[in-house]
Amino acid sequence: MISRRQAIAGAMVSPVLLQASFARAALEPHTIEDFLKTPRDRDAALSPNGDKIAVASTRKLGDKDDAYVTLIAANAPDKTLVVLPLGDRKVENVAWANETRLLITLVIKTKPARAPTGTRLQDHNDDKPVYARRILAIDVDGKNSVILFDDGTGKLRAVFDLGSVVDLLPDDPRHILMKAWNADVGIYCLYKVDVYSGDVETLERGTLRTRTWLTQAGVPVVRYDANERGTVQSIFVRPLGAADWTFYRKLRSDELNKQDFRFLAATAEPGVMMVVTREGAGGTIALRKFDLATLKVGEVLASRPDRDVEAALHTRKGEFLAASFVEDRLTYQFADPKMAAHFKGLNKYLGDTCNINVFDMSDDGNRFLAWVSGPRDPGSIFFYDKAAKRFDGIGERMPDLVPDRLAAMETLAVKTRDGATITAYLTTPLATGPRPLVVMPHGGPELRDTYDFDTFAQVMAAQGWMVLQPNFRGSGGYGKAFADAWRKRWGDRMQEDVEDAVAQLVATGRVDTGKIAICGGSYGGYAALMGAVRRPDLYKAVVSLAGVSDLVESIEFTKTQDGPDSPSYFYWLETIGDPAKDRAMLEAGSPALHADRIKAPVLLIHGTEDVIVGVKQSRIMAKALRDAGKSVELIEMKGIGHRDLKEDEWRLVYTRSVDHIAKAFKA
Repeated sequence: MISRRQAIAGAMVSPVLLQASFARAALEPHTIEDFLKTPRDRDAALSPNGDKIAVASTRKLGDKDDAYVTLIAANAPDKTLVVLPLGDRKVENVAWANETRLLITLVIKTKPARAPTGTRLQDHNDDKPVYARRILAIDVDGKNSVILFDDGTGKLRAVFDLGSVVDLLPDDPRHILMKAWNADVGIYCLYKVDVYSGDVETLERGTLRTRTWLTQAGVPVVRYDANERGTVQSIFVRPLGAADWTFYRKLRSDELNKQDFRFLAATAEPGVMMVVTREGAGGTIALRKFDLATLKVGEVLASRPDRDVEAALHTRKGEFLAASFVEDRLTYQFADPKMAAHFKGLNKYLGDTCNINVFDMSDDGNRFLAWVSGPRDPGSIFFYDKAAKRFDGIGERMPDLVPDRLAAMETLAVKTRDGATITAYLTTPLATGPRPLVVMPHGGPELRDTYDFDTFAQVMAAQGWMVLQPNFRGSGGYGKAFADAWRKRWGDRMQEDVEDAVAQLVATGRVDTGKIAICGGSYGGYAALMGAVRRPDLYKAVVSLAGVSDLVESIEFTKTQDGPDSPSYFYWLETIGDPAKDRAMLEAGSPALHADRIKAPVLLIHGTEDVIVGVKQSRIMAKALRDAGKSVELIEMKGIGHRDLKEDEWRLVYTRSVDHIAKAFKA
């Protein structure tokens, strides 16, 4: 297998050699179609003893997919042991059931017996294939393969997703636990599955609202229920040995599960889980232990005063190794301080320009797999042997994307008008001189941008445009005080932070000030519209993807969908505003009510099945703009929700957004 090790090292220390190799390519940025190509290396997994590595890949052969898994010797990562061909399918991930048997999650073409509940297949044509997730269990020599759950009757063709593993059961080499929809009774169940025969045994039945479980030593101890939209979660716990589930708490669930409390995994201590929880009224999110019997939060495993914990790194049996944080790049707080030196060395090896996301390890903790990514690397898989001090590239997500043809990224410290400091990221195109600028506020709003590969930013930069992504106040990851600074400030402070970032960049002389556009999705779509309301002479084009336009109507939508006593409704009352008390503020911050101020042409793109931000929001905005005699186009993507875009939908979003902005820049 070709290693990325030398190629990446060369990019850091020998640009002259790279110029010789890519002299012509370096002059031309990638096309939109380049960014939409099928990712090749999707996942990798270490065998429990760390001797073997499995890499799951898919490539295109004509109009067909060609999936395969490559087995590599960990002692000699450049040596291929065997390649397992999987045919015209997409491979999603791979795991080890035991030392000799693999679990390969495939996306396959199928014809369901009936439209699966909770999928986009309700309107499917029986003659048109649809796609489903299945797990193939196979020996490392390619023999004794079986599709899990397949009893030969075709009954489970109605279930779209049969690829969700809950527990690999490291102490049971023959079984795993899987979650699957039971179409007969309309609920999720937890099953014990034989990885050799594929036979299943029902271990636990959920309720009508159950979505998933967490386990310890193969026993379900945490259960997550949710409302239909997935915006409110109810957590139930059941200590080891207990018979009944106990309700613990109800909480709001946002776009990417960024709650103030969340169970992560079981520890090595019976009855003790790892959780992330907010420390104090204005503090950051810390990683702590949680006692299932007493329902008490215990020992702090990792925390920082300036950053939230993002995730925990642990062995298959629950031994805590590290907690991750995002500064600008990903960093770790290790249980073993010696590992910090290893991590520092790996970052230095990569030129301190990449994120090293450790995702798998051997049971003895000496060998690791990591996704490495950065602004000019969409993702590479690396293997690290701590004892041998080897760090080898073993896979690439998008091998056709050449680093020299991708845009670089800078980190900017922005001084705001009220004396605060925020971070912004500037993606810079290959072209030189003052450049057009696309301002791209993120969604959430309690998400954040990072110093990493961003496909949408790269698509924009490939047009010769700079892309500015500010982490305005309200962004996540910086602690509660920073997040709280946006409460009831949608129409002003958050917009001011974006405007201040633009002004600081413009003052450097690097921007073609007659060509500035704003584009965003979800909350970012709202920020794009509101930005055009506040600064009509600044922006020459506006793109809003699934954006909010009427704050009062949006809050009413949540109340109708989730109920007046739901955490999600209370959350928006506290963060956006209460129509009964704050109507004037909400109306002042609603772009649809001020459409007459907007001068730039507006493109609205929205999925018709969006249950997070209803398509009504874009329809309201489109009508308001038309009534005001403004230029607007609304594109509705039939059957698409808030975040389930596939290749064709992303092609539409990229091409139409680029065309819309380019046309405005030429006007």
